[in-house]
Amino acid sequence: MTKHPNYKMNKLLEGNYSSVIDFVMKMRKELFPMLDHEMLPQDLLHFENCYIQPDHAAFFTVVTEDRIIGSIGVIPYDGRFHQLSETYPLTKAAEIVKCYIDPDYRRYGIGTELSTIATSFSRDAGYQSLYLHTHPFLPGAIPFWKSQGYKEILAEDDPVWQTLHMVKTL
Repeated sequence: MTKHPNYKMNKLLEGNYSSVIDFVMKMRKELFPMLDHEMLPQDLLHFENCYIQPDHAAFFTVVTEDRIIGSIGVIPYDGRFHQLSETYPLTKAAEIVKCYIDPDYRRYGIGTELSTIATSFSRDAGYQSLYLHTHPFLPGAIPFWKSQGYKEILAEDDPVWQTLHMVKTL
């Protein structure tokens, strides 16, 4: 493990998104090798419409050599998981997405800091709750999100994804 990194947190504003998209795609490929990595997901393909809006945000972490080592996004939850319709209301809910930390920089508190920034942004934007989903095969993800105050609302029994849906009240 390297020594504690010097880094800074940034909110992504209008401009060139390619370095953030490259980082997210690199992490996505590492963590989700079963996905098609030839095409950008819709949120990355339409990055500005998805993340550069008044109640949307993307934050990233940069180490001193201008290398991105972390990311997190906040978007309005759109009800795309129909199995949550009875459990989780759409009113004033944001979704936490694209939370990734470069493996060389994990266990330094960067994920906690990104989560704190995303939570603060969401509260200031008027959201009442935060939704996210994760998977048991992602190392440390479930204990991390629980440590951030998220509660399990539905664990799916799908044999591949075993998606765990979580919520945090603001």
